[in-house]
Amino acid sequence: MRKVWTNEAFEPNVARASTLDASWYLDPAVYERELQRIFARTWQAVGRVSDVAKAGDFITADAAGEPLVIVRDQQDRIRAYYNICPHRAGALARGQGNRKTLQCLYHGWTFGLDGSLLRVPGFEGTENFDQACHSLREVRAETWGPYIFVNLDDDAAPLAEMWGDAFLQTSGIDFTRWRLVERCDYLINCNWKVYLDNYAEGYHVPMAHPGLNREMDLNDYYVDTYRFYSTQWVPVKAGDRGNRAKRRYTNPQPGDKICYHVVFPNFMIDTYPDNISVNMLKPVSVDQSLLTFEWYFDDTVSADAMDSMVKFADEVQYEDIEICEYVQTNLKSRAYNRGRFSARHENGVHHFQGLVHEYLNNDVIPQVVTGHAT
Repeated sequence: MRKVWTNEAFEPNVARASTLDASWYLDPAVYERELQRIFARTWQAVGRVSDVAKAGDFITADAAGEPLVIVRDQQDRIRAYYNICPHRAGALARGQGNRKTLQCLYHGWTFGLDGSLLRVPGFEGTENFDQACHSLREVRAETWGPYIFVNLDDDAAPLAEMWGDAFLQTSGIDFTRWRLVERCDYLINCNWKVYLDNYAEGYHVPMAHPGLNREMDLNDYYVDTYRFYSTQWVPVKAGDRGNRAKRRYTNPQPGDKICYHVVFPNFMIDTYPDNISVNMLKPVSVDQSLLTFEWYFDDTVSADAMDSMVKFADEVQYEDIEICEYVQTNLKSRAYNRGRFSARHENGVHHFQGLVHEYLNNDVIPQVVTGHAT
C-alpha cells in the first residue's frame, strides 16, 4: 500500500501527541527532503581526527549524498572539500592516503591542499579562463572529541554552539580517558528514523533485550531533553538483584548508571560504567540505513572484559535490528498510520520527532536556544 506524505501539525505536549504518520518513513519525497533540510543543514560526523593525523593525510566520505574529501593541510588545519573537480565533475580522491596535492583522476587538474588550482594541463588556447576562479569548493569542517564533523550549510551555527559545548557539560563525557578498541558496521533495512525512534526510548527493553534488562533498574529510568539532544538515564541494578551468574555488572558501585545520548539527527553515544560506545547512523535510502558502532574502553579493563562487552553490545544491536526491520515492514500496512506516545517513557522519541518536523517544515535553520526543551 503506497502512502504519500501526510504533513500533519506537531503536538508539543507528549501526553496529547501522536507519532509521525507512517508516510514519513515510506515516501521517497520525504527522504529527499530530509537530505536537504536535515542532513545538509546539521553537523555530520565523517571521520576521525586520527584519520588525518599529519599534513597531506586525506579521507573520502559523504554527507547528505554529497561526495567529500577531508584533508589536513600544510598549516595543520583540517579542511573539507566537495570531492568534485570544477572542470567536468571528476573525482579528486578515492579511499584514503597521503598527498602533497589533490589531483583530479579524470583530466589531471591539480589543486593545493588549500583548495587552490595549481596546474591545468592542455588548456593552451582557452580564452577568458581565470585559474583563480576554479578553486575547490570548501565545506565547513570542525572537530569534537576524536571526530571530524562537516556542515554543508554556511549559515548553520558552529558545532560547539549548536550542541557541542552544552552536551559536554550535561553528559560529563571525556574522551581523553578512553581508547578506541573495536569498530563494526551494520546495514539495516529500515528508514533512519525507525532506528532513532527505537534508540531514543527504553520502553522496549523488558520485552526486547533480556540481557540488558537484567542490568537496568527501569523503575528509575528518565529522559532529559535539550534543544538538539536528549539523554536517557537509568541506574545499574544492585549486584544482589537477579541471577548473578547471568549479570554483567555483578558488583556495581553507588551511582553507576547507563546512559543513552541522542544528538540530532544521527549521532548517538552509549555510556556504561566500564566503557562508552559511539553510534553514527547514515541514511542510505528511504528504507535502508548504515550504522557504524565504535567501542571505547580505558586501560583498567581486561581484554576478556572488553571482548565480553563487545559481544554483549553486538547481541543488543541485532535485537534492535530485528525490531526495526519488522517495524519498517509493518509501517506499510493499511492497518497502521499513527500511534501514541507513553508520556512516562517516550518523551525522548517525541523530542526527536519534533525536531524532524521542525527541520522539514522550516525554510530557515532552526535556532539554538539554551536550557531544556521540555
